[in-house]
Amino acid sequence: MRSRRAAIGVRLILIVAGLGVAAFLYAFPLYWLIATSLKGKAELYQSITLFPRHPTLQPYYSVLFERGFWVLLKNSVIVCAATVLVTLAVGLVITYPITRLSVPPRLRVGVLNWALSLRFLPPVAVVVPYFAIVRTLQIYNQPIALIGIYSLFNLPFAIWMLKGFLAEIPIELEEAALVDGANRWTSFRRVLLPLAAPGLMAAATIVFTFAWSEFLFALILTATPNSQTFPVGVQGLVTQFEIIWNDMAASGVIAMSVPLVLMVIARKYMVAGLTFGVIREK
Repeated sequence: MRSRRAAIGVRLILIVAGLGVAAFLYAFPLYWLIATSLKGKAELYQSITLFPRHPTLQPYYSVLFERGFWVLLKNSVIVCAATVLVTLAVGLVITYPITRLSVPPRLRVGVLNWALSLRFLPPVAVVVPYFAIVRTLQIYNQPIALIGIYSLFNLPFAIWMLKGFLAEIPIELEEAALVDGANRWTSFRRVLLPLAAPGLMAAATIVFTFAWSEFLFALILTATPNSQTFPVGVQGLVTQFEIIWNDMAASGVIAMSVPLVLMVIARKYMVAGLTFGVIREK
């Protein structure tokens, strides 16, 4: 009995130690990023220190105002917000018929497989054709080009996620609304959407995060700060002669903060949405 308790204690210690090491490896880079963003250039190049000796917000001011990255930040927010709206709208148009209406199973499987095939396309393999299409449509260096492509690449995820949410809502609720005299649009708007709100919020948060971190298309399809996104501006801090570490760290903190704040705001919807339908009645 004592040997068994000792074995359990040793196992518990090893588990706690392993989790502690994993937490350290995950948290230390984030801490180093924040600490570097609070250092001035003089302190940055003098010696390596774990704590800023003279903390300053100058790198943030330099990034947002002296370099004009606040425009890129605004562009990213607009593009990502529009991507979320378009992706969820198109996703609902596609997933509603295959989950709430009587459609042939072959059609349902075909739509889901088509959506999944879009996600398997590597961006680097299609960036040149998309560039040619954007130039032909004369929308190069315009946010609408990024919104369209981001929506297309995030649509498969939205379809599969929304399909799971909508399929878990009892169809009898809509049928009851139809019996009471509501039409299909009214039952969708007043019955289905409120029940699917946690799933929609979860999908919106994740789509926003995916679009926020996209770099390749934003680099190829934009040319001026009026349409470039924040990640494109960050890579410009790596110059031929130097890497502006504190400004880059400040940019990283800003880029990390926006989706993090969104996740904190929508955390209850994320938990409800991502666990929706996990527990089912037998």
